[in-house]
Amino acid sequence: MEWIFPLRGILLWISLLCLFDIHVSGQNCRGKEPVIDPPALVVKYGGPATATCHTEYNADLIGWEATVGDTSKENTQQLVWSVASVTDWSLQSGITCYANSEYGQCLTLLPVTIYKMPENVDFVILNAGPLEEGHEYLLECEVQSVAPLIKLTDNLTVIWFRGVTELKRSGYSQFTINGDQSQNVTVRTNLSITASTEDHRASYSCAAHLDLDTAATIPDTRSNSILLEVLYKPRVLNSTGNTTVGVGDKLELSCTADANPSPSFQWKHNGLVLAGNNNNTLLIDSVTVDNEGVYECIIKNSQGQVSAKMDVKVEKKGEL
Repeated sequence: MEWIFPLRGILLWISLLCLFDIHVSGQNCRGKEPVIDPPALVVKYGGPATATCHTEYNADLIGWEATVGDTSKENTQQLVWSVASVTDWSLQSGITCYANSEYGQCLTLLPVTIYKMPENVDFVILNAGPLEEGHEYLLECEVQSVAPLIKLTDNLTVIWFRGVTELKRSGYSQFTINGDQSQNVTVRTNLSITASTEDHRASYSCAAHLDLDTAATIPDTRSNSILLEVLYKPRVLNSTGNTTVGVGDKLELSCTADANPSPSFQWKHNGLVLAGNNNNTLLIDSVTVDNEGVYECIIKNSQGQVSAKMDVKVEKKGEL
C-alpha cells in the first residue's frame, strides 16, 4: 500500500514494502541517515508498537519498509509507523526508514525485539514421594512458550526459591531447549538439593525472569509451589538431667524430640526395658532405693533412633 503527500512541490512517498526489498545507502549518506525514535524497539507480543522517523533536511522521498503496520504523517519531514497488536515474528528482522534526497538514498534500521511472557511455569520434583533426610533430589522448572532466548545476553533466567528466599539462578548454559529461540521456546532446568530437616514443610518454587531493555520492568512469571515433606530421624530437644530424690518421693523423668514420622518412646532402667512405659514421660509415684540408677529414654522412628540418659540418685530422708 502507498501513500503520496505533497512536499514543497515534491512528492512524499510513504510505503510499506516487503523486507526482502532492501535498499542500499548512498555513498554520501554519512551523517545524513534518517533518525528513528526510539532507536530500538522492545515490544510485548500482542501489544502495540510505534516509532517515528524524521530527517533534518528536505527529502524528496521518505518511507518505511516493514512487513506490517500503518504510517501517518505528523509533519512534512516526520512519519510515524505503528502496529496495534504485534503478532508477526518477522518484525524481529527489523524495519527500515529510508529517505531519498540529493545525498542519495539513506537508510536507518530499527532493531525490533518481540518478547513473550511464558504461557506457564511448571515446577516438579523428579521421582516424587516423601523425601528422606540426607538424600539428594532433583527439582525441575519448565518455562513454557516464552520468547526470546538470547545466548549472548542470557536474557532469560530461572530463579529458584525456598519460601521467599532466593536459592540460585540458572541461565542459558543450564537449559534444555525445545523450539524456536526467537519465538515460542520451552526450556527446562534442574536444581539438585540434599534434603534436610529445614526443608520439612518448606515451600519450593521457581520463576522465569526476562531481562530486556524495556521502559518498565517485566514482571517475573512464578510457578506453582510444592510443600516438601522430609522424613528424618528423631533429635532430642529436651530431657531431664541428672537428679537426686528421696525415698518415698515422686520421680518424673521426661524427654522430648522432633522427628518425622512421629516417634515412639521406650524407657530402660540400668539397661532393662521398663514394660508399659511408651510415652515421653516416666512417672514413679513413690521412689525406693531400687529405683536408683541410669535411666535411658529411647526415641525411634522409621529413619533411626536417638536416646537420652539420666542418672538418678536415691537417698534416705535423713541423708538429704
